[in-house]
Amino acid sequence: MHDVIIIGGGPAGLFCAANINDKNVLILEKNEKVAKKLLVSGGGKCNFTNINPVNDLISHYGDKKNFVKKTLYNYSNEDLLKEIDFEYIITDEGKVFPKTMNSQTVLNWILKKIKDRGKIEVKTNLKVINIERSEDKFYIKTNKGIFLSKILVISTGGKSYPALGTTGDGFNFAKRFGHNIITPKPALTPVIIKDYLFSDLSGSSMEVRLKINKKLFKGTLLFTHKGFSGPVILNSSRYLKNGEKIKISFADFKNEDLFRIDFLNVLNNNKNKSLYDILKKKYNLTKRFVAIMFKTLKFDKSKKCNSINKNERNKIINYLYNHEFFIEKLGGFDVAMVTAGGVDTKEINSKTMESKLIKNLYFIGEVLDVDGDSGGYNIQWAFSSAKSAADNINIF
Repeated sequence: MHDVIIIGGGPAGLFCAANINDKNVLILEKNEKVAKKLLVSGGGKCNFTNINPVNDLISHYGDKKNFVKKTLYNYSNEDLLKEIDFEYIITDEGKVFPKTMNSQTVLNWILKKIKDRGKIEVKTNLKVINIERSEDKFYIKTNKGIFLSKILVISTGGKSYPALGTTGDGFNFAKRFGHNIITPKPALTPVIIKDYLFSDLSGSSMEVRLKINKKLFKGTLLFTHKGFSGPVILNSSRYLKNGEKIKISFADFKNEDLFRIDFLNVLNNNKNKSLYDILKKKYNLTKRFVAIMFKTLKFDKSKKCNSINKNERNKIINYLYNHEFFIEKLGGFDVAMVTAGGVDTKEINSKTMESKLIKNLYFIGEVLDVDGDSGGYNIQWAFSSAKSAADNINIF
């Protein structure tokens, strides 16, 4: 009999255990090692948080900002950075990495906290088959026997990177206790574009504006062999679905009218100059991008600005400002960094991570219907939600 059992030995589960005081804690992990997904995050470099102020941090969780608010204020990125015992570096984008640029550094810190805490047992290669509750106790049936606890914490992650063991087990456990599951889907994932014409630009990037229905995004777009990736796509992918139309503005203007006026001025002020050269220079477009554009629009590279008629002008404006693309396919769970969807947050106490349906049942980390932008927000959520659950468990 244990005071607390935590299912899932990822960063959320481990950090939760490390912050529970004076209780016997058992962590059950189905892989042969803990935190396999943490170790590969950020290409093995582990962008574990972001330096943005906590009030800005909250805005990076889509429509879940109201739910995550209390948790992130309870244990913020500032709290995390004060607590860690290793050096870190901050990129221009505010991403925080261990100075070693090795995710093992982050894991070693968590494991040291667990060791110093004591009374925490970790069992690996142990798959949970079923969970039942009777007389205020949780009975966890596994491939290696049955374990009992007064308190149960589910931190099994989502469904992204199934090769690392994140196959959605926690969603099934939650269903058994009556919880609603928001349909899981890949998030922070690239997209494959129908009739894609930019394969030659693979590996290059541009700053763009992206419109999905009425939602607007701004950021770096990365061209791939079959579609798009980069922060602006990854961070908006939670709102995307197969077959959906998106609009991309390759010209950095707030609205089409401003761009149209600017473009007309450019043509008038450079009448005898090459349109090809002017577009590259004025709108910071690469040579290869403009070459593809001219080929698509069937423009000759020798075309002068004063030879552009109204119809051609509109074609250029639509190409650069209202370029429509259709998503053939979202990247699957095998390439998605995180999972959108999961345990419905309406059924979870936003301050404590405790189930509103079942006393002493907690959900933390990616198993919840919370997904953050790229840039360290998801690992920060793992730490923050784990700390909120641990703080509440410590009261009893």
